[in-house]
Amino acid sequence: MSSTAFAGARPRAWDLQASIRTADVAGHAWPYIDTRGDGSVLVLLPGSVGTCEMFYKQITALGRDLRLISVSYPALSDPEQLADGLAGLLDHLGIARASVLGSSFGGYWAQFFGLRHATRVETLFLGNTFITAEELFANPLFNPDWIRGTAAPDMQTFWRNRVIQAPDSELKAIQLDMLSGRQDAENLKSRFVGVIEARACPPITVPPSNIVIIDCADDPIIPPTSRQAVADHFAGAERITLPFGGHYPHILNAEAYNAAITRRLRR
Repeated sequence: MSSTAFAGARPRAWDLQASIRTADVAGHAWPYIDTRGDGSVLVLLPGSVGTCEMFYKQITALGRDLRLISVSYPALSDPEQLADGLAGLLDHLGIARASVLGSSFGGYWAQFFGLRHATRVETLFLGNTFITAEELFANPLFNPDWIRGTAAPDMQTFWRNRVIQAPDSELKAIQLDMLSGRQDAENLKSRFVGVIEARACPPITVPPSNIVIIDCADDPIIPPTSRQAVADHFAGAERITLPFGGHYPHILNAEAYNAAITRRLRR
């Protein structure tokens, strides 16, 4: 592992920069971590805030038994363009089929990967995600006018200042690290633009038996009605509701999150 961006600081558990590689896909940089584990292939897509390092607890615990491809996707907001870019990354890596796990905005556009590249999907995991933007507009953090009208550096500063006000925690530390330069401002804004422009994904041909919905009872970002909308949109899919984990159960309830993944992929 490399050191963090803070001079003299001890390396953070999520500092995996030395393991990040980058592929060029249709003129866009796709950074990723490939654990090259021996088992099934699972692609991991973070949400609006964070890089591929957000899945460090999965990489650490599961990366030898599973081949985890954790992805920092480029500053694109269109879900179809992202879906096709991910297909290009899999081509670059020589991977014909994989399971895909997306969290939050990553879970939203992962649905479009299932739409456009269904034959390449083993299991589709939809984590703490949503179907349409309208479900989230009651939250002032997703005010469309503010997101569209705010310059990317100002948005990054806003989010960093907001995180600073939170009580000290592991999640606060990693988010501050992300918002201090690991994730650039244009990338952050593009993801929020993608959220406020979200539209329902048309029906996909991935069988419901190959779809797993993971949500949390205490998610402060995705309200209960939105969680139910995901379950209704993918009727017949397995649904796992964790009792806690907030909007980041892969960090805050990693043991249960990892168990939900491995129960499917080690069958």
